[in-house]
Amino acid sequence: MNGILLVDKPVGITSNDLVIKIKKHFNLSKIGHTGTLDYGASGLMILTLGKGTRFTEYFQKLDKEYITIGKLGEITDTYDREGKVIEKKECLATEEEVKKAIYSFVGEYLQIPPPFSSKRINGKRAYQLAKKGIKPNLKPVSVKIYSIDIIGINIPFFEIKVECSSGTYIRSLVKDIGDKLNCGAYVYSLRRTKIGLFDVENCVNFEDLLQMSIEDLKKYIIPIRDALYFFPEIKLKEGYDKRFLNGQRFKVPYNIKGLVKVISDKDKFLGIGKIKENSILQPLKVLKDI
Repeated sequence: MNGILLVDKPVGITSNDLVIKIKKHFNLSKIGHTGTLDYGASGLMILTLGKGTRFTEYFQKLDKEYITIGKLGEITDTYDREGKVIEKKECLATEEEVKKAIYSFVGEYLQIPPPFSSKRINGKRAYQLAKKGIKPNLKPVSVKIYSIDIIGINIPFFEIKVECSSGTYIRSLVKDIGDKLNCGAYVYSLRRTKIGLFDVENCVNFEDLLQMSIEDLKKYIIPIRDALYFFPEIKLKEGYDKRFLNGQRFKVPYNIKGLVKVISDKDKFLGIGKIKENSILQPLKVLKDI
């Protein structure tokens, strides 16, 4: 079984535990995910199965959409409601001031990841240091907030929908909004609703998944070729598929550059290649027996 599976993760389970339970239930040999969701968060996760695991990196780079509720006036050590409150400050901001602070983050800005995050520092995860009481020295990362829609404001709470680049921490965004209002804030709830064009509305519910048979599961698997919708396709002439599968570089009659899905003359998905200068195709990930 090769492809991806869209799963709606519930609150109260880690991303890794979710993968382990699905792997055990269906007795799968190869399964992974393309990006974690916090224990207290819910929503869309993309799981890769079989040879689909080889393409994980491409899904990790897709933009995301979240709906989150922030609570003003408190800061926790994890930047969400799972953590311990470390600072309290009354929020004196008006609704208009909250709106202004929220919208001010649309665009590109330097964001410091939360101390409880999977960022690596000298080979160790930030959360591993934070759990030991060591404050991780995390460097700011450039992120893009494409849009923020305000769903509602009822101080100290605000609810927003955020479209952002990969690598954006909503926990940090909410805290930064609170800091801008001089009162702090943390994530009260978080739900991931989109990854690229993949929508949580098209997900399989996690609890329902654990009641399914392997035959039921197959109905929800998206083939690798379809899942990689964001890459253009090129079709090879007869006889060139072997050259591609053997890792050979060769010229192709296409006027494009960058990553492409490579299709055989018999309409078989062969893998991912990169078209470089002078229309030279470089094989990157090949699938010899799919």
